[in-house]
Amino acid sequence: MADAPPKADSRSDEAVEFMRLANEAESFNRSEALEDLKFRYGDQWPAQMIASRTLEDAPIQVINETDSYCRQVVNHIRQQRPRGKAHPVNNTADVKTAKVITGIGRHIEVHSDAANAYDLAAEFAVTMGVGYWRVRHDYIADDSFDQDIYVDQVNNPFCVYFDPASVLPDGSDQERSLITDTMRKVAFRKAYPGAVEQPFREGGSGDTRSMDWLTKEDIRLAEYFSVEKQRADLVMLSHGGVVYGDELPDAEILRAAGLSITGSRPSWKRSVKWSKVTAFETLEEKTLPGRWIPVIPVYGVDVIIDGKRRKFGMVRFARDPQRIINYTQTSIVEYNAMAPKAKWLVAEGADEGHENEYAQANIRRFPVLRYKTTGADGKDIPPPQRISPEPAPPGMMELGMLASQNLQRVLGMFDPVNLKHTGPKSGEAVRQETMQSEQSNYHFYDNLCRSINHTWRIFLNWTPVI
Repeated sequence: MADAPPKADSRSDEAVEFMRLANEAESFNRSEALEDLKFRYGDQWPAQMIASRTLEDAPIQVINETDSYCRQVVNHIRQQRPRGKAHPVNNTADVKTAKVITGIGRHIEVHSDAANAYDLAAEFAVTMGVGYWRVRHDYIADDSFDQDIYVDQVNNPFCVYFDPASVLPDGSDQERSLITDTMRKVAFRKAYPGAVEQPFREGGSGDTRSMDWLTKEDIRLAEYFSVEKQRADLVMLSHGGVVYGDELPDAEILRAAGLSITGSRPSWKRSVKWSKVTAFETLEEKTLPGRWIPVIPVYGVDVIIDGKRRKFGMVRFARDPQRIINYTQTSIVEYNAMAPKAKWLVAEGADEGHENEYAQANIRRFPVLRYKTTGADGKDIPPPQRISPEPAPPGMMELGMLASQNLQRVLGMFDPVNLKHTGPKSGEAVRQETMQSEQSNYHFYDNLCRSINHTWRIFLNWTPVI
């Protein structure tokens, strides 16, 4: 009889189920995002065309203009990378405290190289519509109890399973999130001795956990974040402060402090739970400070179409014109490669004694080609003439230029040199033309600013605790 799979605990059950639901909800976006990522970095020909052209020994050209346009947007963001700043917003805050908090936030960003995380997330957002970074706290050294806050880059956005119910552009309304990674089983056993590990069976054991969370050599680990809410009464005191009912001091203590209750209302007590899980058990667990899950998305374009959420970046609609560029350039190369080489038109007897030189004239560069000027009848012989092959059809060249222009139109990025000029222009006019591309793609920069702003709210939540 086959061994029964080990029974998982509630947190691992939640993580497994959430990963399944998130994967189902985002399956289209994830598959298209992977296609966009491959396309930007050169995988631009359909597999069936590659197979057929490889069999025919036909050329396959990739003139990758898409990557260049993406780099322009990303490098513009790097040149003007947004920075967070704290501001006093009510009568209990002051400018001095805001400056201190700003200094703490800048310290967190500098010592954790947050710029790398911001840049990488923006790169993915521009390419395929979404990127991520995360905030964590950890001890500053192995021999210290002091902790610090860190901003970590997420190198692989496909390892993040984000709350499908989140709709805000900075992701602050998410209530569940999952970050997964795989670990070699040998390393897993050393790191977590005694942890439950189901044996791997070829073809699967019928348990979905085995298929998604276990391979022959690796086991999937996941960091599972969830927001838990408990009903609680929120109480307002006479000095303007608020406290939850279960944290309210005794009446005698309130009277001694000269305080009284001025109002109350039903509310929620919110906490963020973090767990490291496998498909079979929870390995670690703790409550995080603050009220937000510290996984921050950066979106490119995020839109709901026919009730379904679609995310995409610059590459999605650049595919078709880019493919036309590749096909056209390949056709031109193929045409020229298959065209006959230039031939020599030689009168009979003009190459007498030099036949070998003319036979190799198309493959060797002779500095001089000699010919006989008179024939056997004593009449003059005209010099040999070279017959040039037909050039590539003009329509093919025009199609390539049109495809390149269509790519610029789709991306909203135009070379100022190609814009129509009507007489001399001032420096300001030239600058405005140059900014046209930046304005067309400004939403990428603005979305990054929103996500950094939410990150600073997390800093503000965590700093009193860490």
